[in-house]
Amino acid sequence: MKTFLDEDFILQSEAAQTLYHKYAENQPIFDFHNHLSPLEIFENKPLGNLANAWLDHDHYKWRAMRAAGVDEKLITGHLNKDGSVKPVVECPQSGRIETAEYDYNRYLAFVRTLQLCPGNPLYHWSHLELKRYFGIDVPVTEKNAREIWDKCNALLAKAEYSPRGLLEKMNVRELCTTDDPLDTLEWHKKIAGDWKNCKVRPSFRPDIPLSPENPAYPAYISRLQEMDGTRFTSINDMIAALGRRMDFFKTNGSVVSDHSLEGDFYLPTKFDDVNYIFEKAWIGKKLRPDEIAQYKGWVLTELGKLYAQKGFVMQIHIGALRDNNFAMLSAAGKNIGEDSLNDFNFAPQLGAVLNAIYSAFGGFDKPASQALNHRGPRTILYNLNPKDNEALATMAANFRNCQFGPAWWFNDHKDGIEEQLRVYARTAPLGSYVGMLTDSRSFLSYPRHEYFRRILCNFVGNLVEQGEFPWDEENLGELVKRICYENSIEFFKQ
Repeated sequence: MKTFLDEDFILQSEAAQTLYHKYAENQPIFDFHNHLSPLEIFENKPLGNLANAWLDHDHYKWRAMRAAGVDEKLITGHLNKDGSVKPVVECPQSGRIETAEYDYNRYLAFVRTLQLCPGNPLYHWSHLELKRYFGIDVPVTEKNAREIWDKCNALLAKAEYSPRGLLEKMNVRELCTTDDPLDTLEWHKKIAGDWKNCKVRPSFRPDIPLSPENPAYPAYISRLQEMDGTRFTSINDMIAALGRRMDFFKTNGSVVSDHSLEGDFYLPTKFDDVNYIFEKAWIGKKLRPDEIAQYKGWVLTELGKLYAQKGFVMQIHIGALRDNNFAMLSAAGKNIGEDSLNDFNFAPQLGAVLNAIYSAFGGFDKPASQALNHRGPRTILYNLNPKDNEALATMAANFRNCQFGPAWWFNDHKDGIEEQLRVYARTAPLGSYVGMLTDSRSFLSYPRHEYFRRILCNFVGNLVEQGEFPWDEENLGELVKRICYENSIEFFKQ
């Protein structure tokens, strides 16, 4: 019987152990997609106690606690609907809840939940967090919960356990937050001015401009027009204004955009028709489903062209079915763990959008050399429904500089990562893979990179052990290093 979470955790072969310990273990981290708060990084306040650090922002943990029957007051009862912490009793240093009994009960409820979670990535993630940040290498249980609570809280009170210290402890060199195009990027600017150990880059996430059915759309477009200082006479003016916001983001370090596509997102259309839909949406009229798909396809294509011109990577996340529990949405707000994966067939729509974007940079009307060798935009495709793995991987391989992205959200576990690696490896060169991200709101989430790296090395090591790939330590060690860090730096900054 193997020891839980020993130095060779997940590493089943000598080849895997060599690849991880010699080549992957100490690689830096470039986290190209997360939901950390730039304000919290700038303020750099202590996170509070272990309940605050573990539970305040982590909907993965909330979802598990809810499924285990934990009272909601111990899950989202401490939050305002916007996700901020209610000021019940404030700690002078952190400004966060410091009601010892209440927070300890939240923490204890999660510890009890963990005991029910064999096979769940939360069990692995949480114990990696305890080990890497706090030096605790025994499983947390109800019996030792108080001892672990006290030890972690004593460390969290130290300056090096503030958000910046935690990022430095995990060797995070760069990270990309998720930001609205109208954001002033005030906190990114301030971070850049006083912290050089990690670059905190904004990501351009135009959710509302791509969602004409959203009730917030009319006011948002008016705000965009006002901020741009122009008068929108057509949808092209809106696109141009978004392009100028991209320039602002790029000036402040942005290298990436992000989109979440959750239903039909393409139907062929003409300018006059989509311009009419734009005008209709701006005055708040209800749109038909076909009009929404026409609008989204047009705008996504135009944004994709701008990303290519301005040097942004375009991330496309497909397949979330959000806010399914309307009662919980009303009571506690969004992003609380009430989402699931969607099930719709989107391959023809995705192919049409990518063709429209990439053909702008090389096609039948271009010289042969340009058409055959154009790079176009750099794109990463993510799917939430695992049934779409093969569809997305083979679609990405159709276009130069397009990648099948890391295992995302409900796929981010040992089985999901292994399957994602298998699909990637059989449809593209594994050595070109851009590696992993956290997609997290928690400052304690960075051991997930270690988790991925162990799974990666085990995957490659098993191929060697089974005689399916030759053992060449130098070659495979370099391949692993590239996947862990170097490929992402090259892909996002070329």
